[in-house]
This record gives sequence, structure tokens and C-alpha cells, in this order.
Amino acid sequence: MIHDPVRPPIPATCESRPTVAGVVIPWANVHLADGGVDFRSQHESKVQRCWVEGRCQVCGKRIAEPPIVLLGGPRQVARLQFDEPPMHPECAAYVSRACPMVAGRLERYADRDTVTEGRRGEICSVPGCNCGGWVPTPGLTPGPGGDPAHDWFAVYVSSYSLGVTEDRRDRVHSGIVERAQVLAIRHISAPGAGRMWERTTLDEAAANA
Repeated sequence: MIHDPVRPPIPATCESRPTVAGVVIPWANVHLADGGVDFRSQHESKVQRCWVEGRCQVCGKRIAEPPIVLLGGPRQVARLQFDEPPMHPECAAYVSRACPMVAGRLERYADRDTVTEGRRGEICSVPGCNCGGWVPTPGLTPGPGGDPAHDWFAVYVSSYSLGVTEDRRDRVHSGIVERAQVLAIRHISAPGAGRMWERTTLDEAAANA
């Protein structure tokens, strides 16, 4: 059977998740009132739950036992500090195919406004809500975009600690990993070269930082 690289098979962990155009809507991403999703924007409250409660950002379920997978580029691997919330191994493998950026199908980050910043974000996805639509979290507004894409890595870990903001100790901004907690690493992709999913080492992954 030949699988569509843009719409890969949905893993069992995500079997109850809604989809759009055959692609799973990640639990942490912004859902739109028209039934769609903003794949470039996440709910800050859900991101916090992922870090604090150990939930997978894709399926929303708790990650009951290791390995936990954290995705990032060479610089994050070099620092062993990741801003993408954790995932189940199955969900990470799915994202490595379904997300065009992580799969290496794009050579630059988008420089256009996110979907939530347009008309589709003007209506709340909660029926009857009169909040006026999407309101960005102060201090978390994304940059202008357009930067060159980077290689992506999947780092399998046994655990992680929480990186918190100094002036807001209740807000987690990243997961911090000790070298001894790293179980395995996969080189997911390189811009233009596409998905590779090759075994690599921590030092090799960090070499291009």
C-alpha cells in the first residue's frame, strides 16, 4: 500500500481526534468556529497543561510512561531545552509526516498572518460566546516569520523538568532535559531533503547549532 505523505495513517492514539482534510487537528492547536484549525497557533492554556500534566500536544492524552518525545531543531538539541510540548512516540511519528515544516517539505517559515489573525478568528469556536474572537496571549505574539527552515529532531527522553519564567513562576516556557535522560534521537528531516527519520547521536544532532 502506498501512503499519502501529506495525509499519513492516523495512529490509534488519535483515533478519536477530529480531522480536517484527512489530517488530525492537534489538541493544543486553535480550533476555529467554522470547524477548521489554525495549525500555526496554539492555545496557551492547553500548552501549559501539556507541560504540567504531561499531556501529548497532539492527542491530548496523558503520556503514561516513557519514552516521551520532544521535537526541536539543532539549537534546542544542543541546549537540551525544548519549547514544543511533549508527545507520545506514535503521535510524534505522525507529526513527522503530516506537518509540512517538520517533514522538511518547506524551506522557509510562513511570513503571512496566522489564520486566527484573519476573519476566521473573529468568531469564537465556543457556541454562544461573545468574547469577540481570538485574543492573543500578551507577550506570546509570534515573530514576522519568513526565516529559513531548520533540521528537525525527535528526542526520546525518560523525563524532563519545567523551565519557568522568572517573573511568572506559574508559566512554563520549555522542557529541560538532562543528558542522562536522553534515550534515543531521530533526525527527522532537513529542509528540501524531506523526511529521513534516521538514528543519530546527541553530539551529531547538535553539531549544526
